[in-house]
Amino acid sequence: MKTTFKIKQPKDNYKIAPAKFNTWLFMIASCMLFAAFVSAFIVHKPDAEAKSLWTQFELPMYFTWSAITAVVSSITIFIAFRAAKQDELQLNKIFISATLVLGILFTVFQGLGWQTMVEQGLTFVNARPEDISASYVWVITFLHALHVLGGIVLLTVTLVQAFQLKVHKKRMTLMAVTHTYWHFVGLLWIYLFLFLYFAR
Repeated sequence: MKTTFKIKQPKDNYKIAPAKFNTWLFMIASCMLFAAFVSAFIVHKPDAEAKSLWTQFELPMYFTWSAITAVVSSITIFIAFRAAKQDELQLNKIFISATLVLGILFTVFQGLGWQTMVEQGLTFVNARPEDISASYVWVITFLHALHVLGGIVLLTVTLVQAFQLKVHKKRMTLMAVTHTYWHFVGLLWIYLFLFLYFAR
């Protein structure tokens, strides 16, 4: 009697793709990082104001334009994601490209905002080093900009994959990660902008 053995092929039985899981872990860690700076801001401000060591200043208008750009780019990345799910590949490429351009525009606005702060004497370390109100704005906005640069790299990779026809409804992991992460940095900036605007 001949005995046959069936070799089972390994299967990926992940309920969530590792790339998506790692992205969520990174976003949670980032939220904790920004929560730490926001908490430090809130705790430090009353004491610094009592000692006249806190400078009140208007946020550069360019940061407002950054917020508007973030909202628009969230719309374009959503359209790109939906297009990929529906196999509208040309539309997908167009709106990934649009999101990438908006991401670059966002960083330009941030740079102009920082330039405005420098022109106003609101540097990372002011003439009075103990006055760190502007320093909080520098740290928070710069760290967020680094996250945006990571998103721009991700968008670029996704766009290259899209032109290679590797982004479609049967291959959505990279597109989904990019979609989720870009929404994250956009919403994060809206929160940080509103916080800095009302709490500064």
